Amino acid sequence: MKKTLLWSLSTLGVLALWGTLNFLATTQGWGLTPIAPYGDDEAFAQALDKEVAQTFKGNIALALLKKGQLVHSKYDSKGQPVDAHTRFGAASLSKWVTAVGVMTLVEQGKLDLDTPVSTYLTRWQLPPSQFDNNKVTLKLLLSHTAGITDGLGHNGFAPGEAVQPLVEHLTHAKDADEGKSGKVRVEMEPGSKWMYSGGSYNLIQLIIEEVSGTTFSDYMEKAVFQPLGMTNSSFAQHDKKQPLAEYFSENGNIRFYPNYTSLAATGLYTSVDDLVRFANAQLPSSVVSTSGPRLLTDQTLHLMRAPLASVQGLEIWGAGNMLFAPASDSDYVVGHGGKSPYLNSSVRINPVTGDAIIALETGNDDALASNLATYWTVWQTGKPDIYVLSNSFPTMLIRIAIGGIVIIVGAFVLAWYLRRLQRA
Repeated sequence: MKKTLLWSLSTLGVLALWGTLNFLATTQGWGLTPIAPYGDDEAFAQALDKEVAQTFKGNIALALLKKGQLVHSKYDSKGQPVDAHTRFGAASLSKWVTAVGVMTLVEQGKLDLDTPVSTYLTRWQLPPSQFDNNKVTLKLLLSHTAGITDGLGHNGFAPGEAVQPLVEHLTHAKDADEGKSGKVRVEMEPGSKWMYSGGSYNLIQLIIEEVSGTTFSDYMEKAVFQPLGMTNSSFAQHDKKQPLAEYFSENGNIRFYPNYTSLAATGLYTSVDDLVRFANAQLPSSVVSTSGPRLLTDQTLHLMRAPLASVQGLEIWGAGNMLFAPASDSDYVVGHGGKSPYLNSSVRINPVTGDAIIALETGNDDALASNLATYWTVWQTGKPDIYVLSNSFPTMLIRIAIGGIVIIVGAFVLAWYLRRLQRA
């Protein structure tokens, strides 16, 4: 009996060790090979340019920063030329920029991260549900943990089509992704779980308008774009002198940029030059070697990078930005991306080194900008980012299961063989 118990415990120990090793190998990136040696900026830039040349199908604008300084850029197009000042649609990258705008109001004392958002709203309120709407705070909205399950996703409105008013859009968005309700309402316990929610940022858009007493676009212009010198950025397509990049599909056809009600969630138009300024303003002042304009205090920036949401035990979201990979024991490579059909944007910063990557592109439906940013994150940290992890987890679980079966079968066979030897 004792031998059987010891044998069972030993088998369980081997199973636990097998699972732990596989989990660590996946999450820590054991065997993950960067596209260039760590620290070799020139080799990485060359590898990135090679990847772009082999894969881009429309247009692309790309920049790399080291300690806040521009050290590499690449611009290419199958059509009209693009450069550092060309404006691209940024899709959900808008959310990070919006979060920065919100935090200016927090620093002014006009908003509080932990106060029920209902106290700031007069034009619209979350509809009644089985959950307590007063538990919904700005912190939860920023981190997609408010229990709002809309999943939006906005397709926008075609040129010439009437754009739905914000309050009406919050009640029932006409441009919701297929299969989504388009209704912003609390359908999970606030704070209990992460679920991506464009509708949460539509509500933040309304909060900014209510508290500032002006339109969302005007507030962002005065509070974010003007102070940072982001002269090519806006939440409207055609109110800047710089041209918009052509919006390519994969077959080379030119698409139209939609008009959005959901400006805070997906309505930003911006350029690489402006995003260099934005990225520098999100880095700690101690790691930036430039004297560019700042907007938020280092304390606020650190607060935004602090983990507020996790999935499968992995910290993935702060206050408005994604936590892509650990940059140190206490900080993360952070940023945000944006994805619409054949359009992709990505900005990521390393607050430990002061480095950053910025990529804007159209024409690829496989998230080229985000893929380039993933290469950069692996090169910067030696660890997989959350996209690599999400793709690796199913394979890891299959590997653990198959290995577990082999271990159990092997244990039974070995036990049977040893028992036969004893009898002989």
